[in-house]
Amino acid sequence: MDSIALASYMMKKFEQYEQGIIEYTTSGNIKTMEDYRFAMGELSMLRTLRDEIKEALQFEGDLTDE
Repeated sequence: MDSIALASYMMKKFEQYEQGIIEYTTSGNIKTMEDYRFAMGELSMLRTLRDEIKEALQFEGDLTDE
């Protein structure tokens, strides 16, 4: 599996996880502030990972353009 295919797969998985957390949060399953903070922490990390992958792909594109 090349890096582009792996990144694409990971981005799709992150989006699925993100949608699951959003659904969990908006469906009334959050009962405590601890649950909310945990969900928001996971959401934040998924978004950070997604941004890092995008940046890495742009960097790899810059290297292959040379």
